[in-house]
Amino acid sequence: MQQESRKVKRFAVQLPCKLGTTDDKVDGTVLNLSPQGCALTSKYPPGHATYLSLEIDLLDGRAPVGIELAAVRWVSGHRCGIEFIRVSPDKQMQLKTFVLVLDQTP
Repeated sequence: MQQESRKVKRFAVQLPCKLGTTDDKVDGTVLNLSPQGCALTSKYPPGHATYLSLEIDLLDGRAPVGIELAAVRWVSGHRCGIEFIRVSPDKQMQLKTFVLVLDQTP
């Protein structure tokens, strides 16, 4: 059994996303989310230790949250773990607000 090493709680979600480079994006689904990272699944997952951008649709009617720079920390089959490295302050606030709502939802 793997010991949980995260400092921040992640919340189970199913949110559409696009990941990849500026020129080449693929569809995926975010499976869990925190303000610092997420796990996602994709038919074409990125390689371990690669860097990419990510757009997460929070399904709130607003434009997707753009993660300018993210790092792939692990890959297992079609799933991977992503650490957010660079997010604009307004998108970071949008993400934190969304996660706060998740935390307060019974």
